[in-house]
Amino acid sequence: MTRVTPATLNSGVMAGLQSSLSRLQQTQEQLSSGRRLSRPSDSPVDTVAAMQLRAERKQSDQLARNIDDGMAWLNTSDQALSQTNTVLTRIRSLVLAGSNSTNGPDERRAMATEVDQLREAVLGMANTQYLGRPVFAGTQDTATAFDPATGAYSGNTATVKRTVSPDSGSGTLAVSVTGDQAFTTLLHDPSAAGGSGVLERISNALRSGDPTAMDAALDDLDTASEALRSTQTTVGARTNRLLTVQANGEVRSDAVAAKLASVEGIDLAKTITDLTLQQTAYQAALGAAAKVVQPSLMDFLR
Repeated sequence: MTRVTPATLNSGVMAGLQSSLSRLQQTQEQLSSGRRLSRPSDSPVDTVAAMQLRAERKQSDQLARNIDDGMAWLNTSDQALSQTNTVLTRIRSLVLAGSNSTNGPDERRAMATEVDQLREAVLGMANTQYLGRPVFAGTQDTATAFDPATGAYSGNTATVKRTVSPDSGSGTLAVSVTGDQAFTTLLHDPSAAGGSGVLERISNALRSGDPTAMDAALDDLDTASEALRSTQTTVGARTNRLLTVQANGEVRSDAVAAKLASVEGIDLAKTITDLTLQQTAYQAALGAAAKVVQPSLMDFLR
């Protein structure tokens, strides 16, 4: 026969109260934080899943930053190419006007002066920078893509790339175009005498008034303009692809966030109900303990 002493009874009652209070405090903590997992011991299995989802979300955030950086590269390039195309259209109209016999030497010299100024504008756009790097220099570490004095290309043929997707096969995308592809012989032409580019040859032809030279320069200008527009089309295609990858990444990121919320988050209605029940149970336990555990003489002597 087992004898239940007052000390044993007190220990059992206090252990029960402590357990009930612990559950109540845990539910209060979940309700205040909105999270079901505060420590690994809350649910080891869900903790592993939450860690994996957090790692996936961190990867998604990094890919999103890469996409934003790639979009900035492409938008900067597209803006420079659009402005250059507008300038070339103006230069072409000057060549056609210079070929007209109604314009004399003075008018053609004025046109040549304007072409010189427009060439400087094209050179400036060819050396457009993003975050201190020339966007048309490829991966070359150089201050300018084109030499300000000679117009010669000083970059390389490699393109800047960004990892924009976790896919191993198509996760990396080129976000730049090279200057030799975009501006070809506009500023410098190694095959021409003295390396003079198309724009410089147009200026010289206008000053000389040689119709043959102007016709040849006009043909070269059309060829170079077509190459520039083709490059701009490439930029547009890469921008569209990047926008598609960005949209897919946002969908994937939202899915990860939803999964993480389901693993870590609480069911608000259920948690409030549990808290109410646990508070009621704890108060009832306190009342029962007060009746069961009678004070002894030692309690009065302490």
